[in-house]
Amino acid sequence: MQIIHDLTEYFTHLKIVILNLFKARHLRADLVINDKLIFRRGKRDDLKKIVALHNSLYSRPFLEWLLMLYRNRASELISVATDEKGEIVAYDMFMFEPSEMNDNILHELYVGVSPSYQDQGIAGRLRKYSASCYDNGCLCGLSTLAPFSNVKALRSAQKAGYAITKASAKPAAYYLFRYLKKSR
Repeated sequence: MQIIHDLTEYFTHLKIVILNLFKARHLRADLVINDKLIFRRGKRDDLKKIVALHNSLYSRPFLEWLLMLYRNRASELISVATDEKGEIVAYDMFMFEPSEMNDNILHELYVGVSPSYQDQGIAGRLRKYSASCYDNGCLCGLSTLAPFSNVKALRSAQKAGYAITKASAKPAAYYLFRYLKKSR
């Protein structure tokens, strides 16, 4: 029975990756903002550093199927902030959730800021940067979740223009949404 479950899960994730690969082509504008930190689109070469930073911040590692997606669409689905030495100090990662894909809503999956750069408003600035890259008429909006227990994540999303639209029980979080040009 476990083999059937594992195969079903594998094919479900593979389907999500394939749909994201097609949907995330030519999705964003190529903006670079230099404001003490450099805000730019992510690159495949950034993934090792992003994964290392993510693993230092969160107890749950990246799932392999997400890494497969990001290896192929990093420039469309990842934004990063780097310091003057080029080191990644923050990342913002997106994907199309199957339930939102038909509505052209891109879901912000992970935001992480290096501990030495936290509490400086970088997450909010990175989220604003990402939204400006996607605000070109291709998408209706951006969505994200902020756990009830994570006030910093909630405030950072709100400062970047997201608004609470509902609460979810699983996971226990606020669902936030930011409209983009297409829906205005």
